[in-house]
Amino acid sequence: MGVTHTATREALLRRQGLVFVAPGAATASERHLQAIELELAQLGYVISVRLRQRLATLTPEELAPHPRLVAGALAAQFGGNVPYTPLFRRFPEDVPKDTRDVYLHKVLCHFLQTEGQPCVFCRRVGTTHVLSPCLHVVCDHCFDGANYSACPVCEHHVDRSSPFFKPGLFLARSLPKEKVRFKLLDLGEDLPAAARELFESFCARTQVMSPVDATDLGAIVDDFAEQVLAWLPDKIAVRENVARIFGALLRKCNAPATFAMAQAHLATATDVLRTLAVYSGADPSLQGATVKRLVARPKEGAAEPSGLAARIEKIFAGGRRLPKAETVSVPIHAYRFKVGPLRRPLRRALLAHLEAMHPDGLVEDMLRHRSYWQWVGKFLHPHEFAEQFPQVARAFAVVRKKAPDGTPAPRFIGFHAAIEAAARAGDAPAMIEKLRQRPGELGRRFDHALRIAGADAAAQDVVISAFVAAAPRLANPLLLTLHGHLPTRGRPAAVRLFWPKGQVAKGVSAPDVRPTLAPQAIAAAGQVVERELLRRLADKPKFATCVLDEGLRDVIVPFNERTASRAAVSLSRGTKVALPAGEVVRLFLHWCQPEVGDSTDIDLSVAFYDEQWAYVGVCSYYQLRFDGADKRPIAQSSGDLRDAPYPDGAAEFVDVHRERARAQGIRYAVMVVNNYAGMPFSKLERAWAGMMLRTDLGGRQFDVRKVELKFDLQGENGVFMPLVLDVAESTMHWLDVYTTGEFEFNNVETSNKAITKICPEMIGYFASGARISMYELALLHAAARGQRVVVRGPDGLRGFERGADESAEAFLRRLRAGEGASPAELPAAEGAPVFAALLHGDVELPAGSVCYALFRERVIAPIAASDLLT
Repeated sequence: MGVTHTATREALLRRQGLVFVAPGAATASERHLQAIELELAQLGYVISVRLRQRLATLTPEELAPHPRLVAGALAAQFGGNVPYTPLFRRFPEDVPKDTRDVYLHKVLCHFLQTEGQPCVFCRRVGTTHVLSPCLHVVCDHCFDGANYSACPVCEHHVDRSSPFFKPGLFLARSLPKEKVRFKLLDLGEDLPAAARELFESFCARTQVMSPVDATDLGAIVDDFAEQVLAWLPDKIAVRENVARIFGALLRKCNAPATFAMAQAHLATATDVLRTLAVYSGADPSLQGATVKRLVARPKEGAAEPSGLAARIEKIFAGGRRLPKAETVSVPIHAYRFKVGPLRRPLRRALLAHLEAMHPDGLVEDMLRHRSYWQWVGKFLHPHEFAEQFPQVARAFAVVRKKAPDGTPAPRFIGFHAAIEAAARAGDAPAMIEKLRQRPGELGRRFDHALRIAGADAAAQDVVISAFVAAAPRLANPLLLTLHGHLPTRGRPAAVRLFWPKGQVAKGVSAPDVRPTLAPQAIAAAGQVVERELLRRLADKPKFATCVLDEGLRDVIVPFNERTASRAAVSLSRGTKVALPAGEVVRLFLHWCQPEVGDSTDIDLSVAFYDEQWAYVGVCSYYQLRFDGADKRPIAQSSGDLRDAPYPDGAAEFVDVHRERARAQGIRYAVMVVNNYAGMPFSKLERAWAGMMLRTDLGGRQFDVRKVELKFDLQGENGVFMPLVLDVAESTMHWLDVYTTGEFEFNNVETSNKAITKICPEMIGYFASGARISMYELALLHAAARGQRVVVRGPDGLRGFERGADESAEAFLRRLRAGEGASPAELPAAEGAPVFAALLHGDVELPAGSVCYALFRERVIAPIAASDLLT
């Protein structure tokens, strides 16, 4: 019998380390079990005694599907499911020291080398070979065919059966001799129950789900279909998550029946639009998409172009008139999606739901996404039902700026326009009077309202009083944002960072010209926020013991997860992680073009900077080695591959020797992934990058056991800066930010201005405390829910006991200050359940414990960081 619910099994395996195996009535051979253990060990995993005992009850036929599924899913999670063959096959050995000399040989070979003639360099006869399909003629004496995996001249993949490529070139390399920290896999007993628990945790999210969460939600819905309807809670906190859940259900289940259940959760027109987007296979963020539109260039002598035609002229001819008509493909950012099938019963249900909304609220909400509604209206046909649904017909008339009979639509002034008018007039009380209607908006505009109030004490009191009244209705993520934000507002920030809504993070910065807030306003609001957070957390299950890692001080509470890169380890943007000394950082890149797609060249580079962010050097395709004064490589590249044909793709590596870099006065090493030419990241069959920590640089270039980070490349932008290595502090800063770049000729040189602006600004922003850490969030949980708190830090274990009459606020202050600590031990594995928040889940916790662990390791079924926000 085959394995069912495969996608859900893989999700629970990746997230929680659980393998679901039904008990059998046979006895598996020891040889089979050892083979499974060996295969998993090569991926960096070990199985628990319970899991091994369960596998031992299966016949060979029953056993076979499980290791295939487990090994395949775990290999894919960390990028070990594809071949990694760099240009220089023997990397890190035999990388040319002089990149300019290599380039000169390429150029002269390209232009001068001909078939059947002596080599232009060594003058030997009979040593040249014509490679297919590029037709470059290469000499096997001047270019080492045992070291190259592609054409040495153009660096494109070619037919490897050519005699140029020496025998044995593609034999597998041995597994490196590394010290490995293995991750534990355990037995899962009840797959539907585990799936339901995970589904309910997605519903309870208080912020937008990450791409990984959204994919796993879809897997559960696809696997369990109608069963999921019984798992739906009465309330789903985040509207975009509502859309993801019900949009997925509409695709899988009976549409009218599912929509009937969805109605209770769709409070606004935007909720309906987002759900319709997910149902249609589009993204619910409603940020539009880049599409190609065919446009005819104007003929010579035609009238001066205007509008879109004028833009075409500017793009393709620098503003000059073009001589003849020609159809061109132009990228257009369109606010629409391909609408899924809308049968008449579903259309009527959608229109009826919209009709039941407040008329003015409906119009205002639809105007927020006017372009989308203009497009969707073509499929809903609202004016066919104008008599039955008159308010919907009116709203569409306003959106379209005219009624079906051509008469102009009435002018409409909405909620946000009234707030902006009050702000421009400097009338904070009027602003607040309007904002009281929407507590969430009041919380988001609280800082703005205080600035509008200025030094007017009466106006400040109105703002603060309104905020105090609204606090119980504010979402946890908003309260936590204010918890970090407010203490920083007593002084100007070094720089302001903005995070525009979208599919990838493109941080926008500006000088901080905001007036600072009054100390009494900061203190009053801060106390309200902290008290409200502690009150809510106190309603959660209590624990006798809480275990916290001080290493979480540098791990940022997740925010804006919509734009987070899909990653094997869920690092939140701005997180800083300590790296062990001595190990070489090996960065890797893999990408693959679609089976039918354009040739795409993606480059992996590392740029080096000193303490003041002055540029020091680079290791990239145009400088394969970056050497120190002692001529030893600080960094070296595995070479530049300029295409990635389906199905194997292409790979590049860069080794960074941190100790040597620090000795040369280097402070920062920035990983940069550039889309040099070809398709954007999002259009590729697959594309990812990551980081290994290596001691043994021999053997396989890619060792999945030593992968610390693996993250997908996404979006339309050409330059991606995932991380910065601080070689002086031996830390890694996770930035996960894209910057606008063209799809041609991107490299570190052309991106240097963006690098030296974005990286220091982001590092400084997160160091300022504007975003709170997971340690601070864990302290809030411990102070509200725990009786005893054990803190694990560099100096060992410290214990804190709550006093008999000690309030959560007082206990929290003492935990922050470290007052009243005594030596402590970790709780015994057979003891009562604990609450734990760990950097490395390298401890065995009692059964029934609740644990967040950034790096899972031995912890089974950890919760996600987002679960601590609910």
